[in-house]
Amino acid sequence: MFSLDAARLPIVLVVDPVLASRHTMWRLLSRSFGVLEAADARRARDWLTYRPNIDALVVQMELPDAQGSELVKSFATAQLAGASRAILVVRPVDLRTVVTRLAGWFFSRDATRAEVLWREADRLSS
Repeated sequence: MFSLDAARLPIVLVVDPVLASRHTMWRLLSRSFGVLEAADARRARDWLTYRPNIDALVVQMELPDAQGSELVKSFATAQLAGASRAILVVRPVDLRTVVTRLAGWFFSRDATRAEVLWREADRLSS
């Protein structure tokens, strides 16, 4: 079980070149997570330089300046904590899968919180 300081929300960095997709992810996650956004690999690297306490990553496979999988590998090689909790996504993004993974990592003991996230993912997907 991953443990966070109880005083703060887990921080998720969403890396996706499509603004509408980042906005949907922010709407889905922002009640339960601190959500940061990056449109490309360069900006994602900037976030991780200035905010090394990022807890998880949601990375689109096709980025304008890198492959998402290579970006995650580079973060893992640099031993950035959030890289061990990375979700690679492709379009259309399966929001329920993203929520299930994040809830498993951060809310495994809070079924109510996970259920709220799943309902919101289903609502945004329909």
